[in-house]
Amino acid sequence: MSVLDRLLGKSPFSALVQHTAKVHECVELVRPLVDALLTGDHDKISKLQDQMSKTEYEADIVKTQIRESLSKRVFLAVNRDDLSRYLAYQDDVADAAEDFAVVLSLRRTEVHEDLREDLRAFAEQVINVSQKMLAMADDLLVLAQESFSGKQAEKVLAGTRELGEEEWKADRLQRKFAKHCYQIEDKVGPVDLIFYDKISQTLGAIANKAENTGKFLHMLIAHR
Repeated sequence: MSVLDRLLGKSPFSALVQHTAKVHECVELVRPLVDALLTGDHDKISKLQDQMSKTEYEADIVKTQIRESLSKRVFLAVNRDDLSRYLAYQDDVADAAEDFAVVLSLRRTEVHEDLREDLRAFAEQVINVSQKMLAMADDLLVLAQESFSGKQAEKVLAGTRELGEEEWKADRLQRKFAKHCYQIEDKVGPVDLIFYDKISQTLGAIANKAENTGKFLHMLIAHR
């Protein structure tokens, strides 16, 4: 290995994209989890929770590898602490997805038929937010090669704004679902109503965490 290679080390950005993909893999499990909830397949929910836990652990492994690669020998276009914080924001998304899986496994709850369409739409939009985060990470890899400047920087900034718009859509669907829950409160038990709220909060947290990732990346680029 040459002196230059030792000084530059291995760029962490490719691994960062791998971490994003693994985080998104966690979020995509929301879809079969919601399907299992709506069909009353609680055994499947348990299996999917185990799969979620395994996938989140795999994301943690990649996260650890990235942090270990952030040695002082590596020249980066951004501050190492900032990159580590970005990684932490992104990791929060996987944690939120795992929290959602855990909540669904806590209680055998039947979702009232009047709420099912709203819940499906809400869950799909949350996944869309994560998909936008994944696309933004792919652009980030190119941005790192261009020293976080130029046209690619503008593209990523636009991506962070689009991510915010997708999260706003998720917020609207969350409010719609919550409002609908209380509109039919005379048709469901009080414990069910509380559990519906817990489902709403943990599902919405996934989109919120993804938006935080975009906001931090926007700050990193805009303040350069």
